[in-house]
Amino acid sequence: MNRRGIDAWPLGAALVLAAIALAAPILGIAAWQPAAMAGAVAAGLLYVVSRVLALEPLLERADGDRRPPLVFLLLPFGFYLALIPWSIHERAPDGDEPWFLLTTHSIAYDFDLDLANNYRDQDSLAFMPRAIEPQPGDPQTSDGAIRSRHGAVLQAVMAPAYRLGGRAGAMVVIAALAALAAWLLLDLTAFSPDARARLAAYAIFSFAAPFLIYSQQIWAEVAAVALAVAAFRWIDRLTAGDENPTAETGRAEWSTWALLALSLAALPAIKLRLALVSAALALIFVLRLAPARRRRGLLVVAAVGVPSALLVLWSNRAVFGTVLGMHSWGELEVYRQPVSQLALGMNGLFFDLAYGLVACAPIWLLLFPGALATFRRNRRLLFEVALIAVPTLLLVASRREWYGGWSPPFRYGLVVLPFLAVLLVPLFERGSATGREGATGSAARSPAAGIVALALVLALLSGALTVLFVVEPGWTYNLADGRHHFLHHLEARTGLDLGRLLPSATRARTATWILPALAVALAILAARVSRRTVAAACAGMPLLLLAALPVLADSLPTRRLEVESAAVHRTGGNQEPERWTMDRTRYPEAWVLPEGSRAESTVIPGGNRVELAITLRAIRNRPAPLTLIARAGGRELGRLTLAEGSDDGWQTRTLAPAPWPADAPLVLEVPPGNAVPPNGLAIDRVDLRWD
Repeated sequence: MNRRGIDAWPLGAALVLAAIALAAPILGIAAWQPAAMAGAVAAGLLYVVSRVLALEPLLERADGDRRPPLVFLLLPFGFYLALIPWSIHERAPDGDEPWFLLTTHSIAYDFDLDLANNYRDQDSLAFMPRAIEPQPGDPQTSDGAIRSRHGAVLQAVMAPAYRLGGRAGAMVVIAALAALAAWLLLDLTAFSPDARARLAAYAIFSFAAPFLIYSQQIWAEVAAVALAVAAFRWIDRLTAGDENPTAETGRAEWSTWALLALSLAALPAIKLRLALVSAALALIFVLRLAPARRRRGLLVVAAVGVPSALLVLWSNRAVFGTVLGMHSWGELEVYRQPVSQLALGMNGLFFDLAYGLVACAPIWLLLFPGALATFRRNRRLLFEVALIAVPTLLLVASRREWYGGWSPPFRYGLVVLPFLAVLLVPLFERGSATGREGATGSAARSPAAGIVALALVLALLSGALTVLFVVEPGWTYNLADGRHHFLHHLEARTGLDLGRLLPSATRARTATWILPALAVALAILAARVSRRTVAAACAGMPLLLLAALPVLADSLPTRRLEVESAAVHRTGGNQEPERWTMDRTRYPEAWVLPEGSRAESTVIPGGNRVELAITLRAIRNRPAPLTLIARAGGRELGRLTLAEGSDDGWQTRTLAPAPWPADAPLVLEVPPGNAVPPNGLAIDRVDLRWD
């Protein structure tokens, strides 16, 4: 079968399955719709990835052109467009999206930024099924005007399309910006002579989570990605040939200078934290310039940057009453944050089960060996990527809300994602890279067999997760306990506490540190494996771990029980804090057991005797004592009583060690009260210490 045939059948399958998914409700087989759509998306992904790889000769022929062929813009744009109808059908705007759209609505129809009348007239019903209220932090004036805290740059860009097509029109603009960012990213990889390596990085960025998720949603970060990549591309154009400042390639056009200046100025206007990216890009630009032109570059950067910065600060002062808008100076004092908090936040950005980059698409695990490969072959590139990414990631990691709030994964880090993707290119190169300094090497060497095998396995896992996120777009907004929706369903069906074996930065546990360390070590080791048999073993380890998870969850001793887990059966109560609580990491995750309710969980014993340490607090709606009874099956292990008038704050109470009968579940029960309203106990966790 020729390559054209290989490309054609996935496209045909995608079209047929998409038609079935759309027609399923009409045909009376609505239950088939998710499965048909999953097949359509999987086939569509297979088609676009195979087409990208098939276009390798085209990219090689275009080497040296000022821009990549337009087909690399049209492929992601067409794919993103094809997903929009399903995204609109399956998911109402969520997170900050409704307020982005409401501001867009106001610009499109009222030609202003005052949302007071839009809230009053419930204009959000034009794009979602419920009316919305002002967000906390939205600035209001004395005359009753209300503005969104999110600014208006992206909203102004979307307004014409929104006027024509409503929410769908706005999403088309987002899809176009996302496709533009992917296309420009491919241009940034032109430092490498290996077209296949460039296409690998391009495909991972464009067609895997999390960027594919954001191409279907209204978030300002997508516009920031496009601007940041465009700015870097213009820097490349302006500094090409700077080693020889008298060469023709070193003469920049004024239009490019203007575009670079505008993009650097626009980034902080979108989000104030993007000033770090803008400053890093400006510094890279100046450092790249030849000494003879550096003064001119500094003058241009200062002439644009200083007035732009003053304008943003003045605007924030006028609207919010402070130059930092919603933020405070304390948020910038990263050095004051404990190292443990920074480490946990950085860990979460990449590995947290619900919000981490690697967790939502395991293919991004290759970033770590990619960074090492870049260090060996192109240190200047690694330095520039670090200059862009590290300050932003450190600032985000220092915040309690490192996970990006009620949003899909890696929201705050999305702007640096294309620059991280560039680090993948040296990893896949078949020969010595042509660095930005212009050194040329042999093209005889191939990527390590371990990397090729591991990349294939991680790509399959990432593809499966991407299909899941497209078919169930609401599952990208994860649960308040840090668990992923998919894990929540698995735990509810199996009764196994799988979450305790997986990394979580919102519920830090041993696995939070051990599993990422093992995963990174495996990826780095794979980059040094050349024998195919050893490479296959390395690549099979992630699959082996996934297969072993249920076995381990059913055999390793239970040392901590989180009562909000879906693996715990509860007869009543509610999660605390609620599924969405502002700055929720400030509060312990817990489950509230009201009087007359109980929680029961399977326990894997680690000894014959156990000591229970229960972290809880009383919730009193009337003056009365509260009791918690702990049982191993039908045998009582002990009880805790919180007397009336006692401390109702969080506390850890310990029960005396007691024998543990074989195969007994742990039962926590709050006996019924004799009056209403009922009191209750919020239980954060139960630590089991075995003898």
